[in-house]
Formats: sequence, C-alpha cells, structure tokens
Amino acid sequence: MFLYMLQSFALSFGMILYPFLRQTIGVKVRLVRVLLVISGLGYGLGLLSTGNIGSYGHAVTLMILLPVTMGFCQGAAYVRLARDMYDSELIGRILGISLGLSIVFQYFLQIRYDTGLFLYILMFCLNTGIIIWETVAGEQVSVTEPTAPAGNKKDLTFLRLILIASCLDILAVYLDGQMERLLNTSDFFARPRLLYAAGFVAMGFLWDMKKAEKATVIMMIFAVMAVLMPALLMEERFYLFDICFFYFYLGLCVVYNTSRFIKYAADSGNMYAAPAYRVMDNLLTGLLVLAGFSKLPQLSALIIDTLLLALIVFLVWREGTMTRRVRTEKTLCDRKDAFAIRYRLTDREKEVFELLITKDEKGDDMAKELGVSRRGFVSLTSSIYKKTDTGSRVALLQKYMSE
Repeated sequence: MFLYMLQSFALSFGMILYPFLRQTIGVKVRLVRVLLVISGLGYGLGLLSTGNIGSYGHAVTLMILLPVTMGFCQGAAYVRLARDMYDSELIGRILGISLGLSIVFQYFLQIRYDTGLFLYILMFCLNTGIIIWETVAGEQVSVTEPTAPAGNKKDLTFLRLILIASCLDILAVYLDGQMERLLNTSDFFARPRLLYAAGFVAMGFLWDMKKAEKATVIMMIFAVMAVLMPALLMEERFYLFDICFFYFYLGLCVVYNTSRFIKYAADSGNMYAAPAYRVMDNLLTGLLVLAGFSKLPQLSALIIDTLLLALIVFLVWREGTMTRRVRTEKTLCDRKDAFAIRYRLTDREKEVFELLITKDEKGDDMAKELGVSRRGFVSLTSSIYKKTDTGSRVALLQKYMSE
C-alpha cells in the first residue's frame, strides 16, 4: 500500500512539473523540451530495469522515477491540448475515445494475454509519441504561452471545479472499495472493466453535443445512484449490476471532470488547470486508500456520501447560475459593441448610448455621471440620434432592440 501511495504522489508531482516550469518559473520552451527528452530516456531505462529489481530500494526508486517521468510528459500533453488544440466540437470525443482505447488495450495486452516485453515497448513508444508531439508539432503552431489569469479574488471557478471533481471522485473511490469486497479481490482489471471504456466514450459524445448542461445532469443522476449503491449491495442479485455500474460511472466521471478542467484551461490560460483533475485524482486515491475510506461501515459511508452529494448539487447550481449571468452579460456587451460599430459611434458617444438605453434618468443626471456639461451631453446625444437616424431616446431604444 505504501508503494501504491508513493506511485500516486509521484505521478501527480510529474504532471504539475510542466506547468510549474512554463507558467510559474518561466523556463524557455527549448529547455523544457530538452527536459522532456531526458525524461523520456529515463522512462525507457526504468522500464528496461523493471525485470531486474535487485532490492527494495531499487523498487522504490522505480516507483518514483517511472511515474514522475510519465506524468511530466502527460502534463505537457494536457497543456498542449488545452492551449493549441482545444475545440468544443471535438474535445469530448478526443478524450473519450482515446482514453477508452487505452483501457481496452491495457485489458487485452496486460491482463488477457501475457505480452511481456511487447507491453513495455508499446508503453515506451506511447511516451515517446507524446514527447514528439510536444517538440515537433509544437513548431507548427504559435508558441506564445497564455498568461495566467489575473488574481481576481471573486473568481472562484477553479476552486468550484476542484470541489465538484473531488466529491465525485470520493464517491468513485468508495464504490471501488465496495467492488473489491464483492469480488473478494483487489483485481481492478476484471472483465467488467471494459465498461470503463464505454463510460469514457459515452461521456465524450455527450459533452460534444453542445449539451454541457445535459452532461452535468447525467453526472448528477449517476452520483445519486452512487449514493444509493450501499442499499443495493446488500442484495446478492444486484452484484453484477453493481459491478457494471461502478465501472461505467467511473468512466463518465473521468471524462466529465477532465473536459471541464481542459475547457477552463483553454478559456483562462491557466496551465495548471489542464492536468488538474488527473493530479487531484491520483492524490485523492492515494490518501483515501491509505485512510481506508472505502472500508467504512455502510451507514457511515452513506451519511458521508449524502453530504458530498448535497455539496455537489449546490456547487453545480451555483456554477450554472454564474455561468448564465456571465453569458448574458457578454451577449449584451457584444450587442452594444456591434451596434456602436455599425453606426460609427465614438468612444464618448458609446458611453452616452449605453446610458440612454440602460438608465431611466434625466439628462442632467446622466451628464453628471459622465462628468460633462449639460450642453456637451446634448451635443453628444444629438450626434447619436443623427448617426442612427432616430429623433428621440424612445426611437433609439426601439431601433436597438429591433436589430
């Protein structure tokens, strides 16, 4: 268990290493790419030495070296995906199908058949492919790095994403423990795990249907079912359903949270957000397994899960409310800008125009608010009416609303 926790923490450290170097320290792109190549070589050497572990210290070293180097490359891949290749029409399918295929390959190559050295070669090739993608393909796109978002204390979007993803992840960890009890084994690679891949693909397509709200509703429904799972686990006839449900739910959870973080990273320019879910997932899994959360009595776990679910619903509701408000404000702002551009209003005239259509005040009060004289305000108003071919405030508002 100690080695498992160590591996989880090492992988998390590797994933945040790339954004730390690029965004926080500001290391040049070329140097980071050199470090990526070095990490790839270290990963390959580590794989070759796994068959000749000579001591406990050697095993511990590999449990640190391999996850850190692999996480470093994965962190770079997530950042590039959010920075240069993000497309709201494709992001879900890209994540869902690629992650789903990885699980299928892992099942057949590692569990169903003993591929031996071939599996190590394949893993090394995949890791090398990520490095090539970052170093070679990166030359074909803009290498201008996004700047970190301004430190706005009122912007709690990133925190809400982390809280929601954490709660959903804790539910998944608890279900994982219940599955181990049912199967009387810690083998996470049983045949039902193929439904894990189905969950990836299903959420990927849901996310890309321009129905992000629908994807959220689906996750909430499955989260509620996850809370009710302890009651179903008491009945032997539900065993197969429970097992299949867990893997499918976990697949939905991974793509849902990953897509949300990558979208936030693309919108805000925060590199840390791109691999944030994978980092958080590994940290939480290691800590919760160590704490034995999945071994809690069913009643205790049900109470905890119910509180988690209530928090998830509240955070999702708050996020949806704020997102709709921001979207409405942005639409109104874009519409005003388009109107001002169409009729060639000056910056000062645009300020007067916004007051005329949004305020129900007298001309003197609006003039004071703008800091201009009464005569200056009348002159600006007359210029707006002339440019828009309207003769009054009412006519101006009607024309704005009709366009």
